Amino acid sequence: MLVDTDLEKNEIRTGGEEIPPFSASVQHLKLCSVLAKKRTIIPARSECLIQGVPEVPEQFRYTLMDFPSQVSQKGVLVAAALIDLEREAIPVRVLNLNNKPKILDEGAIIATCEPVVDIVVRPQEFSGEQHLPSSLDNLEILDEGQ
Repeated sequence: MLVDTDLEKNEIRTGGEEIPPFSASVQHLKLCSVLAKKRTIIPARSECLIQGVPEVPEQFRYTLMDFPSQVSQKGVLVAAALIDLEREAIPVRVLNLNNKPKILDEGAIIATCEPVVDIVVRPQEFSGEQHLPSSLDNLEILDEGQ
């Protein structure tokens, strides 16, 4: 499924639906966290998927996941993603930027989440066929020798 995220415009689009995250009317709500489901070692200078579990308020089903500052300061980045909190385990993509392995203990906060307050369906903006822009029509595929 294609997910288009524009955090500057506060927009997320997926499969013909616009999903606005965290509106002004709910800014007083506490952000939720995603915790490491089990102790995980992330190899040096590598990327992997780890399992997270939500620690969430019961008011929302969908949230926008981002990395918290305390994890990023340790040299581990977490990919932003739209997540469904009804899932038992959440796949979290992490990147260890350091030259040494990183250990995430069970229950450690690996991401924070902002509630998604509304989903707006706009199927007219998406079609079954996705066409390349005309500027890319005449590109040729290069082989290894080129």
